[in-house]
Amino acid sequence: MEVARIRSALADIERELERARSAKTQIENDATGEPTSGGSFEEPEVALGAILTEIYELVLVILEAAGLPETRRRVLERLTHFEKTGEMNRAPYNRQYDFADSKPYEYLTSVVDGLRSASGDEHSAHDSYELAQLETILRRTPVLVRGRGKTPTGERDVQAVMHDYLSAFFTEYKRHIKIHGVIRDFEPDGGVRNLRAAIEFKYAASKTEVSRALGGIFEDVSGYAGSLDWTSFYTVIYQTEPFESEDRVKSEFTRAGAVTWKSILVTGTGKRKLKAAKALPKRGKAV
Repeated sequence: MEVARIRSALADIERELERARSAKTQIENDATGEPTSGGSFEEPEVALGAILTEIYELVLVILEAAGLPETRRRVLERLTHFEKTGEMNRAPYNRQYDFADSKPYEYLTSVVDGLRSASGDEHSAHDSYELAQLETILRRTPVLVRGRGKTPTGERDVQAVMHDYLSAFFTEYKRHIKIHGVIRDFEPDGGVRNLRAAIEFKYAASKTEVSRALGGIFEDVSGYAGSLDWTSFYTVIYQTEPFESEDRVKSEFTRAGAVTWKSILVTGTGKRKLKAAKALPKRGKAV
């Protein structure tokens, strides 16, 4: 079993599970006449089924990559059963116990709990949810930067905005943490201590700068990976134009063996600050 692959994927799964919980909660609120805070689905039962299907497919891919064929077979059997019986799109409200009864959801959460336990992931369900929230915020970097009226010209501009948002959202967020290595120390831009999640921001105003940013990350992979205090790593590459796709960046991370790293490629406005031209020396007046 490839534990690192499972751990790396748990945040993705938890983020999707939160969407499923939201749909399930709306079904319960609609049944009791309670308002649903935040966004809502036009057809929450259909939405729940679609989200659960996506999560099942993600889990199947992860189980295959982690070398767990027997577990994958059992999950696939249950998924096939739920689809044949139509239970994927059904979550009837149980008035006696006040909950929406979704068997596919309940089975899926038990599978995810099992994966978390088998991988040795010490994060609680709450921490896993917060990791998913962290990733959501990081993916919104361009929107948050734009909301500040900023046109970033380098990493520091992006970092300054995101430090403020992350500090406000996570009480244990720290700037400029230090990870001690055997040969040298490593200093990510920040991290959420209770989640053991370190974060770096990169800025790229050209395709060459995207490649350079990736090269710098790969140099640090081995040093970061040895830490017991920091076990999840996020790199946000802020590109000013769509120079690269996230799929290609992810494949580079996989090829480099950076399975505990999460690459997040975002595109937003920006430009490099032009260096001031040196003033030419004044010439003396002709005699």
